[in-house]
Amino acid sequence: MISINKVHLKLLVSITLFLFAALFLHNSWLYSPYGGYDKDLHMAYAKILIFEHRIPTYEETPESYNPPLFYFLSGSMAQVFSQWFDYDFIESLKSWQLLMAVLTPLAGWFWFDIFRKLNPKNIYIAWFYLIWLLSIPVLNKMIPMYNLEIPQLILASFLIWFFIKYILFKPTLRKIILLAIFCGIILSLRLMSFTLLLSMGLTLILAAYFKIIPFKKMLIYNLVFTIVSLLIGGQYYYFYQDRGVFGEKMEDLIQIPLWKRQPKSFYLDTFFRTMMRQPIRPNFPNRFIPIFYSDFWGDYWNYFPQRRFGLTIDELRKNRLRITQDRINRLAWQNRINLIPTIIIILGIIKAIISFIKSKVTRNKLTYRKISETFLSIFFVTTFLAFFYMNHKFANTYKGDTIKASYILYSIPCLVYFAVIFLQSLKKYRLLYFSLIILISISIAFNLEFNFF
Repeated sequence: MISINKVHLKLLVSITLFLFAALFLHNSWLYSPYGGYDKDLHMAYAKILIFEHRIPTYEETPESYNPPLFYFLSGSMAQVFSQWFDYDFIESLKSWQLLMAVLTPLAGWFWFDIFRKLNPKNIYIAWFYLIWLLSIPVLNKMIPMYNLEIPQLILASFLIWFFIKYILFKPTLRKIILLAIFCGIILSLRLMSFTLLLSMGLTLILAAYFKIIPFKKMLIYNLVFTIVSLLIGGQYYYFYQDRGVFGEKMEDLIQIPLWKRQPKSFYLDTFFRTMMRQPIRPNFPNRFIPIFYSDFWGDYWNYFPQRRFGLTIDELRKNRLRITQDRINRLAWQNRINLIPTIIIILGIIKAIISFIKSKVTRNKLTYRKISETFLSIFFVTTFLAFFYMNHKFANTYKGDTIKASYILYSIPCLVYFAVIFLQSLKKYRLLYFSLIILISISIAFNLEFNFF
């Protein structure tokens, strides 16, 4: 019976990944390279790097603080496939969009395998986790756009899978060096990736604290991990530090102390009624909660104009406030239908954090699953805190355009993981459990319809 279930699960997962790949490819093919966040700035970087063989200055593109790896890889690919796009470099970036559409299901598989490894008895709930994860709107919005976040998500998913599956309980120097090499690569994609490296280092310290690995070995592993990662991924930040690679040139309020840069309204205002009726810019400007929520489940910044609503990307490029009433109604429904899933997600991460604190206080021996989930909770919290810090360092009190859920895309699978684990803890309350599963399944169905470009 178990082997039959495993065969069924493999078939279900394969079909699921194929269907999502088809959706991602469909959206990526129809979505213009000109449509994504800061697309002109990213494209200017790629064009200068590929054709002039140099890193652009801040005056040429504010995205110059990013390392060149992403632009080199995507730009080189565009050059290779340019003959298929009439030798138009910008249009040729469509090839990168399509590649990300094909590779993103692989990230889904990594997380599915992590869930199965940590929860071997819940074979079909792992499939449910996979579907929920790949249907999240902020993920589906970003896949067809030309951006750094999707390759960061894919590589981070692999690194987390490798760390949990092969290193946490059986670390060796060879594995640590291999991990550090890839961590150096992801650091060369985007600076915020440091939260993943930091979380891995902290987890190794905890593993020594709970006597999973010897203290001396932990010191050696962390030292090697740090040196190799920084030797590979830290070069750009070191050699170009005088060119604003840490975002100094984008820090408009540098004369104001960090903790005073955001008004109280940034933290406290929710505009709940407006959020449920008109969750689109310019409503509730620079309010963290309603913008983050509306961007996570919908399209607050108006960059993903599904064709069925009658607006094109070219029209929106001229006026980001342009929108139809039908689309406003659909965005409002997105926020309403995902209220219950949001509550489950919040409760899930809170429970995970409490579980981590309890284990730290009691110092009980951690199981493989517990230390892995501790790592995931540290990773999400660290990433979210870095994101929150970024919203203060680069505060835009006029509209709050640093409040984008996509900035923490590579950690969002942790949120969905803990939400599903929380659901499983309610299994003894059968009526509540199955009611929530049905409600979340309905929200997934609406999300999938929303995701279709």
